[in-house]
Amino acid sequence: MLEVLFSDSEKGSMKTAKHLKGKAVEGNSQDVVNIGFLLDIGDISGAIDGNERQNVFRKVWGRFYFEDKEQEQFFQNQYEDMEKLMSAAKDGIPIRVWKSNAPYSMCGFYYVCNLLRGIECNISVVSLPKHNQVSENEIVEYSHWGEVSAGDFYQFLSLEKQVTQTEKRILSNDWNDLMLENAPLRAIINGKLTSVPENFYDFIIANNLPDNDFIMAQFIGKLLGKYRIGISDSWYAYRIDKMIEENKLIVIENKDTSHPYGKVLRKNTY
Repeated sequence: MLEVLFSDSEKGSMKTAKHLKGKAVEGNSQDVVNIGFLLDIGDISGAIDGNERQNVFRKVWGRFYFEDKEQEQFFQNQYEDMEKLMSAAKDGIPIRVWKSNAPYSMCGFYYVCNLLRGIECNISVVSLPKHNQVSENEIVEYSHWGEVSAGDFYQFLSLEKQVTQTEKRILSNDWNDLMLENAPLRAIINGKLTSVPENFYDFIIANNLPDNDFIMAQFIGKLLGKYRIGISDSWYAYRIDKMIEENKLIVIENKDTSHPYGKVLRKNTY
């Protein structure tokens, strides 16, 4: 069984889950791959490790000061995981996809169906529920698999469902359509992945801006907690930077230059 996830943190958690005693997901920890890099964002017209996707990496994560070698290694890992997926499918190894309703995860699932369209293979999917009742009085809310601890993955195995050839073909067609549209963003609208403009989530930022000065990091943290839609902190930061460029927000000071979100900001009332 090859486990397919859609971020490095999810991949790491699943690898750990393979080693746990009593609460393990059966199988070898080497049989885990991370497919795609934030495929809900940016140009998807080229190869998964091509210049288009590397430009997305720089746009979204550039403020974290990755060296060129680190970026090259990241995309090399992406390519190797994709090759491992293709080989497993061709060799008849069952493939299990761990999908959530986060846009990057849905995009990853569509992409995998498109990638394996011409290969007869066994694909199943474990869809993360929005809520999980862990006890009589406690319900946990999830927006993506990265929020699930390694020791809890096994609890969701009962949700595994087979992906039919028809379903795979439909999702593959949908991904082809999204590639042709090649919008700046893909979001989930009424349960379906849809091409949207780059400012699609800006209303969330605008509607929550405080009237007084605020620290960028704390503001982004509040957005992530309030809106459980699987949007990354780095995307919010990117759009906030755009608002600074457009003079909608003013930088009062850079309180912590060592932190990428260390700016103190104020809404521009013009």
